[in-house]
Amino acid sequence: MREPDLEGVVLDLDDARLLGGLYRAAGMSRGPAVLVLHGIPGHERLLDLALECQARGIHAMYLHYRGSWGSTGRYSLTTLLDDVGAALDWLRDREDVDPSRVGLLGISLGGWAALAAAAADLRVAAAAALSPLIDPNRVSLSAADFAGFAAPLSGTSGPQLAEEWHQLTPIGSLAQALHGRPVLLVSADQDAYFPPEHYRPLVQQVPSIEWVRFPRADHLFTQVRPGLRHVVTHWLIHSLAPPAAAR
Repeated sequence: MREPDLEGVVLDLDDARLLGGLYRAAGMSRGPAVLVLHGIPGHERLLDLALECQARGIHAMYLHYRGSWGSTGRYSLTTLLDDVGAALDWLRDREDVDPSRVGLLGISLGGWAALAAAAADLRVAAAAALSPLIDPNRVSLSAADFAGFAAPLSGTSGPQLAEEWHQLTPIGSLAQALHGRPVLLVSADQDAYFPPEHYRPLVQQVPSIEWVRFPRADHLFTQVRPGLRHVVTHWLIHSLAPPAAAR
């Protein structure tokens, strides 16, 4: 019987070393796994949700993109999906992970990455996006915002991040690839960055998306974490269940 534990993760890429950790769930066979993606710059890392996933039988890996929080290399929004892809490959290759039951869980910019990566990779079994960026051109951020994002990151600047931000692919243009896929969208009605109106076009484009709103929550769901953990982990348990169990 495998006991739950926390394993350090080091992914060596050609031009960067990515750091993270894996909350391994208890079990005797290959189990489901979720890759947890933080936003920008990544102060909120959803580790409470990772621990809840572990307790519920889902391996949960958190990742620091290159140039962030000890990972080497230059931070760039243009390489986020490369880092996500490398982490997904690493998870799928593990002997304790069922490669057909690997999902994504991200918040804010990490939510954008979860949706974009799921659209690009049909092997992603499920994607949960919490207060995600959907369309960078429908969000008003200041030079001070981008400067604040850049401060703890390596090899970038506020102006560079602003330029790369507006080059990110709107999720609406990827809607066709998300139709009929297990996708959870969780939004916060008091979100100062992405209010509910930010999400309506995507939900109309992809009616199969399950949209859950927290009326009193802010961008980081600060005061509703127990409810957030309940909603997200129960959805992941169902969405990453073996096919027979899911039916």
